[in-house]
Amino acid sequence: MSGETKREAARQRIAAKRAAEAAAHAAAARRRRAVTGGVLAAAVLVVALIVVIVVQTQRTSTSADAAAPPNTTDGGYAFAVGSADAPVTMDVYEDFQCPVCAQLESTAGSTIAELVDDGTVQVRYHGMAFLDRASSTEYSTRALNAAAVVAESGTDAFRAFHELLFANQPEEGSAGLSDDQLVEYATQAGATGADVAQGIEDRRYADWVAAATDRASEDGVTGTPTVFVDGDQLDGDQLTPDGIAAAVAAAQG
Repeated sequence: MSGETKREAARQRIAAKRAAEAAAHAAAARRRRAVTGGVLAAAVLVVALIVVIVVQTQRTSTSADAAAPPNTTDGGYAFAVGSADAPVTMDVYEDFQCPVCAQLESTAGSTIAELVDDGTVQVRYHGMAFLDRASSTEYSTRALNAAAVVAESGTDAFRAFHELLFANQPEEGSAGLSDDQLVEYATQAGATGADVAQGIEDRRYADWVAAATDRASEDGVTGTPTVFVDGDQLDGDQLTPDGIAAAVAAAQG
């Protein structure tokens, strides 16, 4: 692939990303209009302060031999996006049901994508599923399992699916996206076929999801989103486009 073709592909990904961000902002606006003023103020404060969501303290019992999805790193517990030769590594711990994770993706996702596409950063997405209690259908587990299934189709498919899930994040306390909806978004992301649908519906990576959640807890992560740049954890004030860009620049020396 020529350099110009790669740049055009990167521009298209960023354009699609920004379209997803616009959809996420519109959805967030609709949700805000539906709540009372007092609840709205509390919600805004939560997002503004990037309040940490506490991870469950009791870990589930999982098999150490749980099969990891392809295109992962860090012992099979993180999805690698970007060149392995990138000078800076960013680790992002997230839960697809976490509203503050969706806010981070909405505000800083395009900045992270640009840093990946220009070869500066490799991002390692560490999925967690500790917010199953925030839905009636264990949505966190189902969403992360679906992401693992989509990862079988390659990094580009995973990136697109990752963006779609946060742009269409369901309300906490709801049933979450159905398996059929997850299959539809997988297809939009470029992961197609009966095997993809079966993997999502049968929870092919359920054991891995539980193991990955335990591993994040063992890593000392107590809430989402948690972000490290070359091993240094960013605080809440840094979880912005400018803050992330500055942390990456500092890591480059």
